[in-house]
Amino acid sequence: MSSNRPTKMPGYSMKGDNEQWDQHLRRVLGQLQMIYHKVMLPVEEKFKFDTFRPSWFAETLVQTKPFVTFMGPFSAGKSTFINHLLESNYLWTGPQPTTDKFTIVLHGDQPQQIGGRVLANQQDLPFRGLNAFGDQFLEHLDGYQINHELLRSVTLVDTPGVLEAAGDIHSRRYDYIKVCRWFVERSDLVFVLFDPTKLDAGIELKMLFKHALKGNESKIRIVLNKADSIGSQELMRVYGSLFWNLSNMINATEPPRVFVGSFWDRPYRPGTNHALFTEEKSDLLYDLTETVPLQSLDKRVTSVLRRAKEILVHALVCSLLKQGMPKFFGKDKAKREAIDNVKKIYQDVQLKFKFITANDFADEQEYFQFFEKVDLLELPRYERIEKEGHIAALKKIIEKDLPELLQPIKSASTCDPRDRKAAREVQERYHDTMAKQLAGQKGVQGAIGEMGPSGWRKGVNETELGKQIGYDPATANLGHNATKKSDIGAAPAEASAPPAQPPATAPAAVSPAGGMDPAMMQQMMQMMQMMQQMQAPVAAPAPVAAPAAAPAMDPAMMQMMMAQMSGGTASPPPAAAAPATPTPPAED
Repeated sequence: MSSNRPTKMPGYSMKGDNEQWDQHLRRVLGQLQMIYHKVMLPVEEKFKFDTFRPSWFAETLVQTKPFVTFMGPFSAGKSTFINHLLESNYLWTGPQPTTDKFTIVLHGDQPQQIGGRVLANQQDLPFRGLNAFGDQFLEHLDGYQINHELLRSVTLVDTPGVLEAAGDIHSRRYDYIKVCRWFVERSDLVFVLFDPTKLDAGIELKMLFKHALKGNESKIRIVLNKADSIGSQELMRVYGSLFWNLSNMINATEPPRVFVGSFWDRPYRPGTNHALFTEEKSDLLYDLTETVPLQSLDKRVTSVLRRAKEILVHALVCSLLKQGMPKFFGKDKAKREAIDNVKKIYQDVQLKFKFITANDFADEQEYFQFFEKVDLLELPRYERIEKEGHIAALKKIIEKDLPELLQPIKSASTCDPRDRKAAREVQERYHDTMAKQLAGQKGVQGAIGEMGPSGWRKGVNETELGKQIGYDPATANLGHNATKKSDIGAAPAEASAPPAQPPATAPAAVSPAGGMDPAMMQQMMQMMQMMQQMQAPVAAPAPVAAPAAAPAMDPAMMQMMMAQMSGGTASPPPAAAAPATPTPPAED
């Protein structure tokens, strides 16, 4: 399958390409910062938007590399997964809670550890906002610089395990959920890992989904780790239980992507679905190493675009509420009525601005809570902000300036529908596929229950070792070419011919027990056939009423058989005399 995607990701190409991409990245980020501070921030401050939607949005515009954050209960394999990605054991791991700090893993020429206070006060790093959580949090912040190619494209963040007991939560000396929210807002991808044996949703896990991850559902990827520690049937039950628990915590129309596997480098346990785990890990690594770096800059632009639209909608709702209030008398009563009629203001905004949809408005309850903190009388009227040009400026960056910063999509020319030759060529391709389907030939998508190969990425089956062990992701076969570990690297054995089918008259053979000698087995088969042939002429016809017992074997025949088994010879038995015809009784 052909693809128009770049074959090289940022950070893996030549030095000149790296410098060119870095200049482009900093130029776009500089324009985003200028748009935010000149156009968006003044409106935010006028209408107290940070009180309405608390965040640290301005700081997200200074980071150059995408963040990938790992969250989940303790001992779910977060630190082990990061070590697996870095191909060494840099982070502490163990069955008990070993990570009690937020650990930021950055690229550096030499491996070194960086203290939390140093990390949060570097001018050229996007972590200065962490100072807002106090010194007690900075004591639980660490950084590592590691020379690994993956870190040239992404920054990895390891988090302390989510606690289950309510008493343990109060032992934290900082606001864990708010710190997680800070990292989630800056992350392009958030992996939430689960252990199959620990699926219970504690109070802190519920708070994590309700407050830290809310509004960022598109970034979430669920990882069911250590999947080879249980059997296939139990894995299906665990998978269903995980979805059931998450359905009560994630507010999204579609559930997040769930990766199932064992995310470290130890061999899979026997009897588990190795092919499924391998393909799941390949998909996850593709997202991490290619999709995230390629889409990071566009996501930064779209996040500013979404923020600008949220600010505009908030400013319109608040200013139109204030616009309908009297200037002198009855302000308190009018304020209560205006707040109760927020839904009507939503309709007025949609009529005035066609590009705003019903999904762009916040829940009414959020405005009720907002006006409990902020006095509506302190906010400006609509006519004032329109006169100052804020509405026009926000519309311009939403409709023109920000879309121009997105990566252009190359589009091909439209095919002339009057050209029937092109249409027939496409039809012939589909007809060929249907003919193969009728003939029972395997297609690209595989058979029922098979995993079709990805059209985007390469897989383990294309590596040298994967070819040697005969790995086939579609059929989950392992060992077409080599069936034992000792055979890896050896020449593939020729396929043996299928065993010949026995004659139709021969009886079905029974599998030999205990490694019986093949020559003995063959001799027994020949004797059984001889016995059947010899017993056939002397077998008495069976009466109709009941089957007759088998006749006794002739002593001479038995003697010949015993001699044949012992390897000797015996003279053939004498011909049996013809039975005398009985004389009928005389009639009286």
